[in-house]
Amino acid sequence: MFRFRESEFNIIILQIRFGIKLDVIPANTVFMRSLFIIFCSLFTLTVATAQEYIMDNEIATTAVAVDDEMKVLYFTASWCGPCRIMKPGIAKMASDPNAKSTIYKMDIDTNITDEVLNVPGVPTFVFLKNGTVLGQHTGAMSEADLSVLFDKHASMQPSNELLAYQPVPTNLKITAGAHPKLTKKTISKLWHSERNLKALAWSIYSNLTEEKDLMTGVLLVNRALEINETSETLYMKVNFLKKLGAKKEALATARKARELMVANGEFTGDLDKMIQQLRS
Repeated sequence: MFRFRESEFNIIILQIRFGIKLDVIPANTVFMRSLFIIFCSLFTLTVATAQEYIMDNEIATTAVAVDDEMKVLYFTASWCGPCRIMKPGIAKMASDPNAKSTIYKMDIDTNITDEVLNVPGVPTFVFLKNGTVLGQHTGAMSEADLSVLFDKHASMQPSNELLAYQPVPTNLKITAGAHPKLTKKTISKLWHSERNLKALAWSIYSNLTEEKDLMTGVLLVNRALEINETSETLYMKVNFLKKLGAKKEALATARKARELMVANGEFTGDLDKMIQQLRS
């Protein structure tokens, strides 16, 4: 195998970084010219497939770009141990000149897209093509398994599921509860995640009794309904309103929940009992 001298390699690096003319290469000129061209080509390809951190407002021009290339939206965090373990393998895949995709890294501590998409944890990989979702994986993997997963999704055609990354607008105002942990800052961190809003709301309902805290619970439920109106969330709101003594509003909400449950073919027995109680 041909091995060029360190001085010659350094000259190649200087040419790439500082634009020194090619004709300064002192030895094996023809071969070194060819090697230089190959090296530059690989360098260019590496840049094209390299990892980049993106922010929420950059998704439209990066991860969901329509260009028939697979994009990987990689949710990570600086404190994530598995993410650190996987970092060398992901960097290697991202810099592969034969890569079939571009990896875009997103820090969940400085963005809200993970909340909007209800990402369950980090590391999470969302595979995309032409703005559509091909699949998703959460959890650490070996470099070999991750490569297989990437290849599997890269061979897929665009799906019919567009990535719903835009946060749902709100008409609600964030207010704090009486409990010291129910601050505006805490609530704002959950504001775009239906799952987290409902989880905190249920915790409030199960453990707190002060009216201000219960009203904060209703706020969280109402925000969850803004994001996605489901019978389950409406039923949760009924429970809050009943606990607050707002029987008239609770009954109206219960009837709305029942209509949705019937339309979805869901069991209404428990809700029917509650409606009878609210009527009495």
